Amino acid sequence: MRPLGGPDQVARDRARTALYVHVPFCAAPCPYCHFSKEHLSGAAVERWLAALEREAALRAPAAAGVAFSSVFFGGGTPSAIAPRAFARAWGSIRDHFTLEPGAEVTLEANPETVKPGLLDAWAEAGINRLSMGAQSFVPEELRALGRLHDEHRPGAAFALARAHGFRRLSVDLMFGYPGHTAATWERTLAAALALEPEHVSAYGYIAEDGTPLGDAVRGGAAQAIEPELEAELHAQADAAFAAAGLAPYETSNWSRPGAECRHNLTYWLRRDYLALGPSAHGLWRGERYENLRAMPDWAAALERGLDPAVARELETPASRADETVMLALRLATGLDLRDLPPDPREELEMRYGRACADAHAGGRLERTPHGWRIPAAHRFVADDTIAWLAVRARPLPARECAA
Repeated sequence: MRPLGGPDQVARDRARTALYVHVPFCAAPCPYCHFSKEHLSGAAVERWLAALEREAALRAPAAAGVAFSSVFFGGGTPSAIAPRAFARAWGSIRDHFTLEPGAEVTLEANPETVKPGLLDAWAEAGINRLSMGAQSFVPEELRALGRLHDEHRPGAAFALARAHGFRRLSVDLMFGYPGHTAATWERTLAAALALEPEHVSAYGYIAEDGTPLGDAVRGGAAQAIEPELEAELHAQADAAFAAAGLAPYETSNWSRPGAECRHNLTYWLRRDYLALGPSAHGLWRGERYENLRAMPDWAAALERGLDPAVARELETPASRADETVMLALRLATGLDLRDLPPDPREELEMRYGRACADAHAGGRLERTPHGWRIPAAHRFVADDTIAWLAVRARPLPARECAA
């Protein structure tokens, strides 16, 4: 029997407020990655730690009285920094912010960096969820993607993590990059599922400007796959995960019951999250902010006593409704109006009610008891439906929302 898609109401209720920490270090940058990253060195890590302490102190007053339901250490490669450095970063978070009892605390890890000493440090700090980036289990693809591990290392890393008491493990995969085929994808899916992860993320490759692989695609040196094949690869993954008992709850994410990523659900439900570190983006009390991208620039601003946010934008009723629709319709259960307070719910219905009704009549949306969702067969091309809705949205007053 195919597992039902989520997230259910319990998962939605647990995703309340999130804290993101960007760790920009990589032992070797991957040729497809566009995230902010910095060469790993003792001096660079020390500067990052000192700046992180300053930013934590700067952001903490805004979160007074808030207990965070999740923390996420992303990167970069958070697992690349030494146990002592991680313990200091974790101390900065615990000194300045309050976590809910049982908060989800995730750390992104590359398989080659997972070692007993680090696992002990993570467990002692309270990390209770690991997200391991494997991307592929095919040797020639791993080499083309610039991965440092071989096809066997993710399994060894999973076994080590299990032995050290970690019970919530996720694996990250990528599909649709140049040269990818259904046959190699089948090998990767089988190897990933053999690890029996509680959660899987499978992301379609995007040719990003300024990355070696992205520039090769745009310059014609590498051949992008056809969109039809990319959609078939997504469907292939969905079928494999379903057969293994993993239900889809977002376009690129599948989990066992109760194992949804609480942190990412906070984003998709458009709830408040603070963000620390270079290139970090936050949404707090009706205002979005974006930190300086490069680690030296971010650190220098904090060293001068300045806020490292390079851009700030107050939400409006229209922007809040637009973002809610764009994010929520990526969920398998779709847009649930019960997730919204009264004013945002009314704004959304004013702006999108007619468009959603028309989309339902035309088969682009399905009606649910409390909202709308994109049919499962069309979820991979959710952006098409979201764009269709956006051009039919009704205008709302342009006033800024109160923080």
